[in-house]
Amino acid sequence: MILELVKEKVFLLLQGPPCRFAYRLATCIEQQGHRCYRINLCLGDWLFWLGKKAHNYRGNIQHWPLFLKEFVLQHGITDIIYYADRLPYHKAARDLANNLGINAVAYEHGYLRPNWITVERGGMSRFSHFPDSGEHIKEVGMNYPKPTSLPGLSHDFWKEAVQEVVFNLANFFDFIFFPHYLPDKIYNPLVEYLNYIPRFLGAGKKHKRTAQVFDSLRRSGQKYFVFPLQMQNDYQLRDNSPFNHQLEAIAMVVEEFSQHAPADTVLLFKIHPLDNGIEPWDKMIARLGQEHDVADRLLLVDGGILKNMLAHSSGVITVNSTVGVQALEQGKPVKVLGYAIYDIDGMTCQRSMGEFFAAPEVPDKELVDCFLRLLGGTIQVHGNFYSQQGQLTGASEVTNWLLTGSVKYSDAFFDQPPRLLKDKAYG
Repeated sequence: MILELVKEKVFLLLQGPPCRFAYRLATCIEQQGHRCYRINLCLGDWLFWLGKKAHNYRGNIQHWPLFLKEFVLQHGITDIIYYADRLPYHKAARDLANNLGINAVAYEHGYLRPNWITVERGGMSRFSHFPDSGEHIKEVGMNYPKPTSLPGLSHDFWKEAVQEVVFNLANFFDFIFFPHYLPDKIYNPLVEYLNYIPRFLGAGKKHKRTAQVFDSLRRSGQKYFVFPLQMQNDYQLRDNSPFNHQLEAIAMVVEEFSQHAPADTVLLFKIHPLDNGIEPWDKMIARLGQEHDVADRLLLVDGGILKNMLAHSSGVITVNSTVGVQALEQGKPVKVLGYAIYDIDGMTCQRSMGEFFAAPEVPDKELVDCFLRLLGGTIQVHGNFYSQQGQLTGASEVTNWLLTGSVKYSDAFFDQPPRLLKDKAYG
């Protein structure tokens, strides 16, 4: 079923990013003459929705599917819209939409960074309906223009950080206003934010040390592979990979590196710029290096310019970070350990981890180009969640996407999520 332009759509907005983006999106939709409803799940939702009417759900997660079904039927909802498709409440919304034959649309940070937003019907990552056939992507991708960024959408990091803090600290009072809310968190927010303080205070020194380490590595002429770490609280790690903890992925990669990578190569780990500092990655990686007798070939940096590190690397390993798309744009060999929309035969390594280290293969340049064109022309829109202009642009373009369904969206939509039809072999 392809989204079609209809006389009236009725939208239900669930949880959005920790900012006013969902509010602006509802405003844009209403300005086009369509109805919007909102269900707040927590105090943070309520705070960023001030100014519009909303329904507050104060029940528990077990009763949520029944409540949601009754709400959808009562109000004639045609589309359920939410940010981050694997949050517990949103998983139930997707299942309900499938059962009722209505649209479930998820949006997230864009695959084309920065200042893009991903919008997909049915799900993302493992649940994405985006094609995984290189032949199909080549056939239709060239019909789309190369994606180009819009100027003036960037935002300072502090704007993102402040809104994230406000959202989560507001939820400290959920026990009063939303007593049964189930947050998708693995760390106590207060502990997490306190850990950010020493990280930010020491950021300058870390960037300087990273520059020294990278310059030394470049001067040595040694070949190296890059493993950009993701945040441990990233739901993509928990729901779209076989790992319970990122350390499991790191341990597997280090073991394969010790056994199969050429003796003169280095494995460079880079800590995520928004990492909270709770996980002792340095100690974990050092211990693994000693266990596998490659301590002198493992490097860990915290800071620096990732784009430069990718540019001079022999290949990139990732669980399912969007860094993989950046690496493919640079023509770098990529090995994906989890589920990712860009993990496609011909673009990324489909062989074992050991074979990747021994003989990394560059991606098919034509396929990557067609993939980016198809991606940008169907499930990517301009905008971001944290600058005013980024929100306004994003809300307007997402609204247009929702109301038209993207003119050629059928090119990028397989009826069955192709990644769910495969049993991925890891390692």
